[in-house]
Amino acid sequence: MASQLPPGVDLCLVPSSPPPTGITSNFVNPVDLAEETLALAIVLTVLSTMFVVGRVALNWRKMALADYLIVAGFALAISYTYVIVASRHLTRHAWDVPACSYVSDYVWKLLFAQNFLLGITQFILKAAILVYYFQLFAVQRKMKIAIAAGILFCGLIYLPYPILVIIFNTPREGRTWADLATDPKSKRIAVYAPIHGVGSIIIDIYILALPLLIVYRLQASLRKRLNLLAVFAVALLGIISSVFSCYWRILVLIDADGDHTWYEGQLFLWILVEHGVALIVGCMPAVAALFKTKMNPSILVSGFQNRVRGNTGQTKTQPSSYLLDSSMHVNTMQTREKSAFYYELDNSHLSTTVNISAGDHLDRPKAPGISAEGGGIVKTTKVVQELQTV
Repeated sequence: MASQLPPGVDLCLVPSSPPPTGITSNFVNPVDLAEETLALAIVLTVLSTMFVVGRVALNWRKMALADYLIVAGFALAISYTYVIVASRHLTRHAWDVPACSYVSDYVWKLLFAQNFLLGITQFILKAAILVYYFQLFAVQRKMKIAIAAGILFCGLIYLPYPILVIIFNTPREGRTWADLATDPKSKRIAVYAPIHGVGSIIIDIYILALPLLIVYRLQASLRKRLNLLAVFAVALLGIISSVFSCYWRILVLIDADGDHTWYEGQLFLWILVEHGVALIVGCMPAVAALFKTKMNPSILVSGFQNRVRGNTGQTKTQPSSYLLDSSMHVNTMQTREKSAFYYELDNSHLSTTVNISAGDHLDRPKAPGISAEGGGIVKTTKVVQELQTV
């Protein structure tokens, strides 16, 4: 590094790490992960934005703590992604990175932002999912304790990291950010990396296991259980990304003077995946409910049928006994809409109009104890039900 070179040497002509035998440093067009980092960042940002917007749209009038946490986690994840994309020019082999790249306040500020945002972002994202579990599954006391323990463990793993970053990745008084390049304390932060990595794996497995236990005990059909399991199966990708993130963190620690920039570039990719999966998993149940409510295929079919009947002047009429039962269904329409997430959705959110008319031309049924010739008053009604899509 710069501290080991004689004065007057152009650092932009010196690699930050010596190349392996038989390999020459390439500062012009080296192999790097810049394109992969940018492409992955765009794809995950678009996907996570769609899911977060869907969840907020569903819960806009009834936002809860978990919804605010997922929005905060989304904002932090976008900020972290921006910092990673801004530093993608460093995601190359260490011998292809000129030493002058690290003698820059800008680069060290980017590295500080990366590390500082990481712990806070991952804590908010994982805590948002666990708080959401409180809303969905926290019925028994044991489940409440299990969820609270998960949130506490997240805090113990993720929150110490930004504190350590402030201690080891900020310049001492009277020094510049670029001076961290020759300050040994800046490398000490890597010691916490394996703890962070292993803790993330445990947390992701725990987040997946909790809903699986609930779904296993549900008294529901196999099809409904599989649908619920599919919602949380995406969390498997989160576990995979945590495993790879842990692997690259360990390599950064044990080979700090080796190809560390390439290791960090690989690590950044898997962290982006980890954040994206956490956002998608946290929003999938709400988005699934929104999709069923607004885009149920049976609703589209019913709407088409009603339009055809309207064009042909036909009105769907049912016997009064059937329609009186249907009126009870109408009274519970709004209740079923509110609980759309928890129940199988059907056409109950179709607006229903019931017209009631009375007349003497209808056949009069005989009331019990009253003769047809007289002796009582009999009122008959004709009920006509019309269905119109909203």
